[in-house]
Amino acid sequence: MDIWTAWTALLEYGITLLSTQLGLSEALAIIAFTLLARLALMPLSFRAAYDTYQNQAAIRSAKPEIERLKEVYKDNPPELAKRTMALYKKRGIKFLGKSMVFNIGSQGVLGLGLFHTLKNMTFSSKFLWITNLAKPDVILALAVGALMFAGMLLMPGSAEQASLLIFLIPVAISVFVLVSFPSAIGIYWAASNFATLGQSLYLRHVVKREATLARD
Repeated sequence: MDIWTAWTALLEYGITLLSTQLGLSEALAIIAFTLLARLALMPLSFRAAYDTYQNQAAIRSAKPEIERLKEVYKDNPPELAKRTMALYKKRGIKFLGKSMVFNIGSQGVLGLGLFHTLKNMTFSSKFLWITNLAKPDVILALAVGALMFAGMLLMPGSAEQASLLIFLIPVAISVFVLVSFPSAIGIYWAASNFATLGQSLYLRHVVKREATLARD
């Protein structure tokens, strides 16, 4: 048994255990397992979200200096690149810090693992308006898209984004994917995005509190 097969088997065992031992329905077992997994990864994902916000804030703060460099060295691209990188280093701007790399890796392993696991599990139960977890559901796909959009929109600094397309493109892709896969995957995705939404709200609280303390 290779590592990936062992990993997906472990995920399936965890979901099945919640269903059989706690008497949860298949859908509730998926939701509970997803939230527990996201909670376990929350210290890492929150750190990455916080570092991303700090990075974006530093970039916005450095924008006037970057514009001046572009004007001064517009005819000397190599020097412009050198000066810009020096400015980024001085401001502590990192486009892919350690926390971001680890978070992408951990979320990717969990997400792809659960996607593969749920895609291959056998479901026959219903949940709320969903008649069969094994079949796609358009309403669920749209609900997942709405949760994803809300989570991204509530991230601190999102108001400074140049265009809503930055948010709408991944949302549209997610909805398009979910209308072709079992509702079990959509339920996992909804639970995961609900966790992201909660994280975004907490991050806003932390950023607001830090801003208040800085003013005082």
